[in-house]
Amino acid sequence: MYFLDIAPLTTGDTIITYASQLSHLVRFCSHQRLPFDNLTDAYIHDFSVYLQEEPSEIIPHELARNNNTIRTILGRVFLFLEWYQDNLTPLNKQLLIGEKKSSPKITVNYKLNRYNNKDYIEHSSMPPNVSTDPKRPIAQSIIENIELTIEKLSLIETQSDYSLRRYKNNIDVYKIELEYIRSRRRFMIWMMKRVGLRPSEMVEIDVVLHKNILLKKEILIPTKKRRRKTSPVRRFPITIRDAAIFKRYLTSRSKFIEAFPDKTKGSEALFLGNDGGNIKKTSLEKDFSRLAVLSGYQDIQTCFSMFRHRFITYEVIVHFKEFMKGTGKSRQLMTDMDYRSILKRVATKTGHGSVESLWHYIDWAWDELNVWGNIDRGLERLHAVDSLYEELLELQHDINNNEAAPPEQILDDIISKLQDIIMGGEILKSSQ
Repeated sequence: MYFLDIAPLTTGDTIITYASQLSHLVRFCSHQRLPFDNLTDAYIHDFSVYLQEEPSEIIPHELARNNNTIRTILGRVFLFLEWYQDNLTPLNKQLLIGEKKSSPKITVNYKLNRYNNKDYIEHSSMPPNVSTDPKRPIAQSIIENIELTIEKLSLIETQSDYSLRRYKNNIDVYKIELEYIRSRRRFMIWMMKRVGLRPSEMVEIDVVLHKNILLKKEILIPTKKRRRKTSPVRRFPITIRDAAIFKRYLTSRSKFIEAFPDKTKGSEALFLGNDGGNIKKTSLEKDFSRLAVLSGYQDIQTCFSMFRHRFITYEVIVHFKEFMKGTGKSRQLMTDMDYRSILKRVATKTGHGSVESLWHYIDWAWDELNVWGNIDRGLERLHAVDSLYEELLELQHDINNNEAAPPEQILDDIISKLQDIIMGGEILKSSQ
């Protein structure tokens, strides 16, 4: 009932987030055999301690969440308990939650956020805020190390003894599964780099609509974060080289389906799990977190949103170049109106409904340009690094999988593919 009541004011993804936050309270009360009506300040304090002390399932010797996350969970719990009190608690009973003057079981204070003029709830059990640095665009070195980890994990010799024993009589089938997992992970990283979409959008891309990707050269992205029953689709144009990368993944996906027809029957999801079913956004996020930890980044902030920050920052740089070339203006002469027009164009690619949340990318873009020296050098570096590294990893993978071929054939393949890479780089450079 609670979710039905708040559904008109939220998106589908927001409902899932709220459900996840409230699941902690449900588990706590279930373990304590405690109905919501019997919650008190003391129980809320115990609940807060439980949230603060729970260990991480992913990173050894780390906590599951920081203080800011705990405050968010508790805030959602208090809003739910207010709804519960208003809708499911008899009027003649002691108040479940409220301010001290009402003598409730759970005493809270209502405060005003001076930045957005919205009320929020404070409780004595809430841990203090922790100062966190804003998420910046993900570094190229981190991306490259994660991609190397993906390659390493796809090798048969790096698999656990348990997995090798399990597939002892079907090692070729196991190799097909490993190859698909590698392709899925590589494509996931490429999509985040190249398109900068939200993970929730990535898992809902329709495979059927992209069968002719080489001809149409566009990605159809369902835009989330909009309060609509049906996600509006935005069209993202790509190059023929991008389309070839997309097609390469679809080919790998098709081979996986052919190898496991029973468990993948009828699946039209872009990303498939090891069991052949549709993979969820949370599963992709957990998989990326594991890859980051295995790449040595357990102490460094790495998440999907940092890819989106990277993409948007570079899009702003691209539009800086176009605008400055077209108007002859320098940075010193650009106005807020100029920046707003640039951000509006960027928003059409990113799916933002308003440019107000994009303003900080202006500063990030100039910061990046200060490192590179000028726009042309920055864009050239961006495209060259992304494209070259992608192709070289594929070349290395093809060589590793072609050990049975004669040395002359392997050498010819290497020369041919290197020529393709070099020619592609020259075409890209000349088009800038």
